[in-house]
Amino acid sequence: MNSIERTGASIEEVIRNYKKEFKVKEWELRYDVITRPSSGFLGLGRKKAKLRFHQDDLHVRIKHFVEKLLSEMGVGYSELKSKTEGKTVYVDIIGCSDPGFMIGKNGNMLETLQFLVNRIFESERKLERVYLDLDGYRERKEAQFLRQYIPQFKNVEKTGKTITLPLMNPADRRIIHKYIERVKSLKTLTVGEGETKRVVIFSSRLSEKDALAGADGAPAETKEAKPRPQRSPKAAPPPTPKEAKERHEAAQSKKPNPPRVRPAAKPQAAPEVQSEGTEHAQAAAPAPRKRPNRRPPRKKVESTNDTP
Repeated sequence: MNSIERTGASIEEVIRNYKKEFKVKEWELRYDVITRPSSGFLGLGRKKAKLRFHQDDLHVRIKHFVEKLLSEMGVGYSELKSKTEGKTVYVDIIGCSDPGFMIGKNGNMLETLQFLVNRIFESERKLERVYLDLDGYRERKEAQFLRQYIPQFKNVEKTGKTITLPLMNPADRRIIHKYIERVKSLKTLTVGEGETKRVVIFSSRLSEKDALAGADGAPAETKEAKPRPQRSPKAAPPPTPKEAKERHEAAQSKKPNPPRVRPAAKPQAAPEVQSEGTEHAQAAAPAPRKRPNRRPPRKKVESTNDTP
């Protein structure tokens, strides 16, 4: 822990200048008032405010922030452990009262809290990243994830052949980078853009250029072509008053085609409608009688002339 003293016309001014100089948050302030400001008598014996500020190490400041964050969330714990490795700070929450809530589904809650802590301290030049863990959950998850790739890493160490790992999310890529940092004979390289980023594992004896040239799998130096977004057709600008007038006059000058008239259909004769009385009379009328033939039939006359 370091201490630093600052003076000013008032206590508020000293605190304000100190926060601006060291980019310290309000909840991080720890100070003692050495001298309070005084105007003296008739301008004589005037004193300025003097404060002594206590500056904790970076990992201690991060630890205090996590303590305050858990207190606001109402989550109990037995101990907080913090350590620094290079520019990385590790904070482990021991004995959490509600580990299921703190970890969340697939570790989403723990990942969100870690992202928040990194955003708070992103302006620190001496800090590269903060890893937040809970009862060793992240360590166990990373070990399980790395188990499938360790044989490939050993093969790169043995043969010197460069490999390209499949697509991963940013959290998994960080796990790969962090593990390879501890292996002196290997190096990592990220290629691609956006969702097409891949991790290349190569021997530390090779340069990045040689590693890219010998990468297997999907070529690291080639980028996947993305389909171009279709542009929506631009709407035509509205016509000017002059153009609108010309269009109107042109429309008026054109003679409209006469409408086609279909020939009228010939009227059909209306069917005869017979009343009920007429139908009854026709049904009751007797059929006409045939006149008898009164002429008698002709008799055949036989000849009586006897010829000798």
